[in-house]
Amino acid sequence: MSPNRSNVEIRPLAARDSIEALTTLLHVSYAPLAALGMNYPAATQLPEVTARRAAEGQCFVAVRAGDLVGTVTVAGPQGDSVAPWFRDADTAHLHQFAVSPTFQGRGIGHRLVAAGEQWAVERRYRRTAIDTPIGAERLRTLYRGMGYGDVGEVQWPGENYRSIVMCKMLDESPLRAHLLTMARYNLWATTRLLDAVDALSDAEYRAPAGLFFGSIHGTLNHLLVGEHLLWRRRFAEGESPVVALDHEAEPDRARLRQRLLEGAAEWLPLMQTW
Repeated sequence: MSPNRSNVEIRPLAARDSIEALTTLLHVSYAPLAALGMNYPAATQLPEVTARRAAEGQCFVAVRAGDLVGTVTVAGPQGDSVAPWFRDADTAHLHQFAVSPTFQGRGIGHRLVAAGEQWAVERRYRRTAIDTPIGAERLRTLYRGMGYGDVGEVQWPGENYRSIVMCKMLDESPLRAHLLTMARYNLWATTRLLDAVDALSDAEYRAPAGLFFGSIHGTLNHLLVGEHLLWRRRFAEGESPVVALDHEAEPDRARLRQRLLEGAAEWLPLMQTW
């Protein structure tokens, strides 16, 4: 008989549940990432690590016929985290999320995450965050389908890959949703623009092009000044610095590219707080 959601129970982890079985579930679920060469902790961690991480907050499990087929743990802020989203006092975070490969694609993951989100709502958290390897496209698609959006990247200590952090607001606001859509579009458009600029030689990049700010380099500097050095500081810091709109804030081409991308990405976590 094929598994279905009607005979899968979502409940808090109980003392009778096997930590060894929970660890095996994590190993099996994340074996595909390990096969890609990622030293993903949940793919190899010991049972005592599973127990410690489950005890950091509330661990939920999906159970069918007495077997653990899914899990997620939701916890409050981590004051020592290298990722600012995980330190934020208004943000709960999800970790050790897994569904047995046999049961994937049947809505169990959605139900587990919903249980974690409800736990966060009851404790007055305003948003939830989750992270996953940048290369884990299937997981990123799953999280996007549950309402999570990219807010930044993080390099966890000891891991050989970078992770993307995704957040979801728990208190719905149509205005915030619209602004976040615009911010995600701005990041996408900035990336497309800079990818096109990368194809130009340095001479083409810096030559007068009949633009209002002269060259492409001058125009990109204007974008840096206007969007990030002026407007973002006004919104984020309440300051209004005086900077000429044609100021060459960043003479180095590669560094200018990096600052524009980083600046575009910084609007997302800012808007999540509004």
